[in-house]
Amino acid sequence: MDRVSASATPRRFALRDDHAIRHDWLRDGLASGFIATFAMTASIAAAYALANTLGSAGGNTIERWFAALSSNAMTESVGDIFAIGMILNLVMGLVWALVYARLAEPRLTGPGWRRGALFSLIPWALSILVVFPIAGIGLLGTGIDAGILPVLGNLVLHLVFGIVLGTMYEMEGSNDAHDRQANTNSERSAAFGMLIGAAAGFIGGWLIAPGIDDLANQAVVAFAGALSGAAIGMLIGSLLGLKIDDERG
Repeated sequence: MDRVSASATPRRFALRDDHAIRHDWLRDGLASGFIATFAMTASIAAAYALANTLGSAGGNTIERWFAALSSNAMTESVGDIFAIGMILNLVMGLVWALVYARLAEPRLTGPGWRRGALFSLIPWALSILVVFPIAGIGLLGTGIDAGILPVLGNLVLHLVFGIVLGTMYEMEGSNDAHDRQANTNSERSAAFGMLIGAAAGFIGGWLIAPGIDDLANQAVVAFAGALSGAAIGMLIGSLLGLKIDDERG
């Protein structure tokens, strides 16, 4: 991929000679960030299901921690507030992906997954130090009596985001001819899948909304469904594009 020269950058913050800023960092950052945010969102759902299964208010210490993790001021924000929160989560995921692509990735070393993992420590720190108190669960999550689970669980979620982001962004920037063609096919399939997924998600959300009107209004459910469908469609389309390219090769 074409890179922007970094000759004028101060040495203390110098870009790596072999990895300057890409000209197409915006496109690659958004594509990678969308998939990474979906991976993190899926992990959040899985973590909540696990905590809800293992948790018991009358159990041992670990079971009480899991119970507190699955039932607190943050998780009980259902309905419109929760749906809007998921939308904001997607937006912030894309913002962090662009910060990574433009500022962090060119200055970090090692394989893509490691660069992404290191970068994810920044939003993780802000989450447990700033977002947790705002959400009402206290600094470091100490306000819900869940021990170290809020901090560790949040770290795992952000590592998932960072590793997927770094890996996908590295794949997007490959200079190998076959990889570039594979990425092109993957991007086309991802875009097609995103459109289909968004349409299906919107229709599905609109249809099921009347049955959960006590939780959220129809427009919010439909919009959240469109975003979720777009993320799923983009991921499936991307994987199908890579598979088709491998079969042709």
